[in-house]
Amino acid sequence: MQKVKPDTAKSYVNAIRSFHLENNLPVTAFNDPRVDLVIRGGKRVYGVKGKRFRLPLTAPLLLRILNEITDDEEGINVRTALCLAFAGFLRSGEFTWNTWSLEHHRFHLARTHVQFNLDHSVILTLPLSKIDQYRIGAAIPIASSPDPSPLCPVQALRRLYSLYPRPSTSPLFSRTYGQPFTKQFLVAKIRELHLQAGIPSLGFSGHSIRKGAAVTAAMNGISRDDIKLLGRWKSDAVDNYLDSLNQSENISNLLQLNAQLHRFH
Repeated sequence: MQKVKPDTAKSYVNAIRSFHLENNLPVTAFNDPRVDLVIRGGKRVYGVKGKRFRLPLTAPLLLRILNEITDDEEGINVRTALCLAFAGFLRSGEFTWNTWSLEHHRFHLARTHVQFNLDHSVILTLPLSKIDQYRIGAAIPIASSPDPSPLCPVQALRRLYSLYPRPSTSPLFSRTYGQPFTKQFLVAKIRELHLQAGIPSLGFSGHSIRKGAAVTAAMNGISRDDIKLLGRWKSDAVDNYLDSLNQSENISNLLQLNAQLHRFH
């Protein structure tokens, strides 16, 4: 466990146990309490590494970096991807892709997965996501901005479709010369735009978009339960996305309490 996290080691053990079950092999060894003791011992000896620090890409930051995007084909694709991912609480793996063929639209976000409605909204259907392992599909309603806004995902989608029409089985987002719209490209572009806007890029990743949407929603007064609904969270994992906001409030409260130590009669 010097190189592997304890939770990762536990998932490896569970995977081996599943293999034994599928192949009708004995599983008694996996019920031995010493397995958990070994993992707990690894935590004590090597410690538990902290989670990778991810800063939220909140609405004010997103507005600033959108101003740095060029108005060409690649830039319009990046702008639309950021606006749609923010509004839909998307994970980076849900709208990026590495390879594409005629069958890939069944597993990755394609033009066919966007439905424009008469009320100026959009229904985005995710063919596959982290919590949808059986490919049932998840329909995500996307509202347009009530006032003209650079963050409006519907306006960005309509402009993308108008300027660069593609077959329905084509990827929703693409780059020039047929280059893949990968997660690595997206993260590099987010950091590049931050630097161009004069914002330090350290701590921003592909997950910053989803986290930024959750933090922005909380700052705008949306309840935790409604944020879970918007982000399609089935567990309390949403708290991991709101920790930066809670941390900021806790520090402010602690500073106020600490200041009272200097008061005396």
